[in-house]
Amino acid sequence: MDGEKELVLGNKQLVGFFFVVVALCGMFFALGYMIGRNANKVTVAGVDGGSSTTVATGQRTQDPEPPRETTVAEPPTAEPAVANGAPHTRPAQDVPTPERTAGAAPAPQGGPQLTVPEPGSTYLQVGALHRADAETLMKTLREQGYPTVLATSSKADFFRVLVGPYHQTAEVADTKAKLKTLGFADAFVLR
Repeated sequence: MDGEKELVLGNKQLVGFFFVVVALCGMFFALGYMIGRNANKVTVAGVDGGSSTTVATGQRTQDPEPPRETTVAEPPTAEPAVANGAPHTRPAQDVPTPERTAGAAPAPQGGPQLTVPEPGSTYLQVGALHRADAETLMKTLREQGYPTVLATSSKADFFRVLVGPYHQTAEVADTKAKLKTLGFADAFVLR
């Protein structure tokens, strides 16, 4: 019993030890958060602009189909052509209703046009942002090979950035997984 010593800690020492442990846990949590957050940036920087994309798993996949924009068409003003004495008829075109185009702001010169999503198609909404931010995000996604369109939002001054259109569920799931690896984990399906 001669060599044994008993360590006695008072309340102040116990509280101080507790705060040191909490500070260390907080520091390690912040370090892990920063490393995990920067892991997505490395994936984005590793994507090449060629005809195929390298994803985090190292597999090579084909780029999605090129973007198809659906714009609101103006009604035809030209007279129908007459050939062989019989007039050609055209199917009736949908005239945009005022409530569908009332929220659409005119596109600035040189900027992307607002589109109406194709009925029956599936899109992934990546975000709803102010016009300048939405155009920047749209440009970035197009550079990565994703078909993107800009659409109006139910909120004033916001525009939706949509990736698509897709007609098959497998395409939607694959694209959503790829967008998640690029840092767009909040992208959701819009029908």
